[in-house]
Amino acid sequence: MTWTTNLALSVLERASTRCVTSALMLCAASASLPGCGDAAEAGPAQSAAAQAATPTAADTPAVTSPNTPGAPTGDVGPKPTKCGDIEVPPRAYAKAPPYKLGPAENGLPDYWPTTDWKAKDPSELGFDPAKLAAITAFTTPKLNTQAVLVIRHGYVAYEKYYGAFTQNTRHESYSMAKSVTSGMIGIALGEGKIPSLDEKICKYYPDKWNCNDSSDPRSRITIEHAMNLTTGLQWVEDWRSFSNAGNDAMSLGDMLDKNLARKSVAEPGTTMRYSTGDPALLTAPIQKNVGKTAYAYAKEKIFDVIGIPGVKWNQHASGMTTVFAGLSATAREFAKYGYLYLRHGQWEGKQVVPGDWIDKTTVAPRACNDWYRYFWHQNLAMRLGEQTRDLKRCPVGFCFPDTFSNVPADAFMAKGVFGQFVVIIPSEDVIIVRLAQDQAGSENWDDWGQAVIPGVLDAITK
Repeated sequence: MTWTTNLALSVLERASTRCVTSALMLCAASASLPGCGDAAEAGPAQSAAAQAATPTAADTPAVTSPNTPGAPTGDVGPKPTKCGDIEVPPRAYAKAPPYKLGPAENGLPDYWPTTDWKAKDPSELGFDPAKLAAITAFTTPKLNTQAVLVIRHGYVAYEKYYGAFTQNTRHESYSMAKSVTSGMIGIALGEGKIPSLDEKICKYYPDKWNCNDSSDPRSRITIEHAMNLTTGLQWVEDWRSFSNAGNDAMSLGDMLDKNLARKSVAEPGTTMRYSTGDPALLTAPIQKNVGKTAYAYAKEKIFDVIGIPGVKWNQHASGMTTVFAGLSATAREFAKYGYLYLRHGQWEGKQVVPGDWIDKTTVAPRACNDWYRYFWHQNLAMRLGEQTRDLKRCPVGFCFPDTFSNVPADAFMAKGVFGQFVVIIPSEDVIIVRLAQDQAGSENWDDWGQAVIPGVLDAITK
């Protein structure tokens, strides 16, 4: 299961320019929505109108990727001041790379948290302690926070557990597991074990899909399509409590089997629909290429290396790992995975996850379009923007926001249903982890992110 959004734009009561400006993101779920049509393509191609309306690198300064030793920098997309008619907040591009990451670059005793995290007073880490404590205590009647952890410059600045939950309690990841799967695929690609993102998935399920049947679009679905939720398979997944659109992720049955049985409703690569079924398709491609279960491979390549050997991961009845969910870890263990990405895939001098893969999968190349790619929520200024709760304006899942959040554009996060977050903000050298069991409704979980993530940044004094 996962927090979910099916990508859609309601233009029933909204200016058509917003559909044009962010055509790929906004119209992807249904080309039949008024005003969208050809702009619903989810691949790199856009309609002529969308190309004309979207800012280009020639029009605006470039954004460069976070930089640590060995990490490349370069043009990763436009730096707009507005997306459609929405102002981009000032914090989005307030700091330019390279960023100072980790203890040593920030004048603190150097160490790696392989054995465990070390803590310092929040003021030593550049926080106002009172502000930090106040914002991390944010709640509403529909929220049930169990753990909050804030790390800066490699040290714990704030840590609190609620009820029976403790530092040693492991929690279901839900869809945050997908972000671990992303890192694992990057490693397997770097090792040459997965040949390419263009690898067709049908070859791994020959009893379900026929690679030789060109009339069946499923024969053309690739790993890349599954990682960007553009398989074109029929799927509806809406976690909003006030929506009746449906949620296939909650229906009975094995997630992988359910998606393999789905018919195709769009050519692969042309339509994005948020789907937990799509990442489930990667179970066999990973296992058959690396020669062991995804869990065993992740344990060898990631978990044991960064000091979290005790994490658990569920499996299908077949014995294959549920790569879309089901990973259990403590708040501190989830934070280590976030720190691995904050440090650009490096751990104690070893490149664990290829740096170019991290750049590719966590940096949104189109600042007014991209919000979820390769199993990471990206471009948090837009992703955490205020969403309408009007079903006529936003019939399914996630729509272009009414306002943007005052969060750096380089921030990205792993997210799971019922309020799970691992937030990485390279420009501020910050990691935020939250574990919870909130009431149903993605709007409730987003309430926490919209309040606390910018609030933690507001608590920074230096």
